[in-house]
Amino acid sequence: MKVKTGNISVVVILTGLISILISSKGNAQYQFDKSDVFKYQKREFNLGLNFKSANERDVLNTDESFYNEELRNNIVSFGLNSRFWNLVDNKQERFDFKIDLGPLWGKGNWIDSTKVADIEADHKIAGLRAAASVDYSYRYYYNSRNYTMLKISGWARYDWFHQNSEGISADSNMVVSDYVESSNETKYIAGIDGRAGWGIGRLNAMNHFMVAEYILKECYPEKTFSQQEIMLLANEIEMIKSNRSGNSTGRNEVEADKIQQYLNQKMFLLKKNNWQNDWHLGEFLPRYNGTRLEFGPFFQYYNQEPDFIYGGYVLFDHAKYCNLKWNRHFSAGVNYNAYKKNDWILGEFSMGWSYFMKLKSKFDFGLTYVPGIEINQFENIGTFNHGFIPYVGWFTQLNAKNRIDLKFSMRFSEDEKLMQSGPEFSVSFYRSRY
Repeated sequence: MKVKTGNISVVVILTGLISILISSKGNAQYQFDKSDVFKYQKREFNLGLNFKSANERDVLNTDESFYNEELRNNIVSFGLNSRFWNLVDNKQERFDFKIDLGPLWGKGNWIDSTKVADIEADHKIAGLRAAASVDYSYRYYYNSRNYTMLKISGWARYDWFHQNSEGISADSNMVVSDYVESSNETKYIAGIDGRAGWGIGRLNAMNHFMVAEYILKECYPEKTFSQQEIMLLANEIEMIKSNRSGNSTGRNEVEADKIQQYLNQKMFLLKKNNWQNDWHLGEFLPRYNGTRLEFGPFFQYYNQEPDFIYGGYVLFDHAKYCNLKWNRHFSAGVNYNAYKKNDWILGEFSMGWSYFMKLKSKFDFGLTYVPGIEINQFENIGTFNHGFIPYVGWFTQLNAKNRIDLKFSMRFSEDEKLMQSGPEFSVSFYRSRY
């Protein structure tokens, strides 16, 4: 699927206009000091169903053979997910573990070329997929700005499926015949990614500040509160939530009462009853503000080609808490990837926005640009290729426990080697305990 220059220009222009409009809407309402530290500690356990539809590719290219499979797969899975964040003064720690199991079906085409025969066929698959992943990152701050980083992640996927294939086969004498095959197959893919780095700057989680601003504006619209007053209430919210026990029975009422006592005793505000029902909401993923730049070495290992990639990376992240409703973010990263004789440089630049509806829902949208070029040890520089990924997302909290998360993106690529074109869609319905 080729990218039309006109379509790209329209997307870029619209993205720029939206950026200007939203930047002016939330411009300079709050000014946060670079040395400010916003604590965020949360542990959650999620259990639910997920549907995902996406293009997948499996490529193996050796001196003896060439194998290329492209499929449009659909997966319905039952999943368990455990994750925590520990963002405090001298460290920012994150852990994510996930297991999924469910039916798999799809269709596509494949090429299997050897010295004996060349096979091209369309096929359909139906079976079962089991997948697991783990992701851990740790940033240690020597002071309010400088840090070192360690990140390790791994994943594995095992498919059991029945495959029906129809196509043509040409042997070494160029005799062409029909190819029809029905078989039971398995496929195991696994990988590990490790990186270390040094950085400067900090991304602060603004979740407690958001809840504090919401409470004050919702309950007392006739009053004007300073940023310092909102931050003091945010600190109180952080203390209450970080000291949560494992038993959540009756917890919302107890926590809301503590906040009301603080408002009455510390801020001399009369009791209001129009926000307690929203207290159990506001449990979004971290909503960031700040700027961070880091760089360092990395490696990636897979149990198939390309089996080992290593190199270096530079990553810049910027996030802006515009106001209670709007957040915007920008990231720019460049990797130098070394692999046998084929080196390449891959970039990723993303601009996005989030719109928050009270404390219940969030709408995300943005655009990611992925350029890449093959270097081949600087002896034969390849063609510069481009990829674009516009995306939207919707997250809503039905109540204190149940969540819905939808994501949609569309991949446009000039070169299928860079990434596979096509839509990707997922919807999750899960129950969360935190």
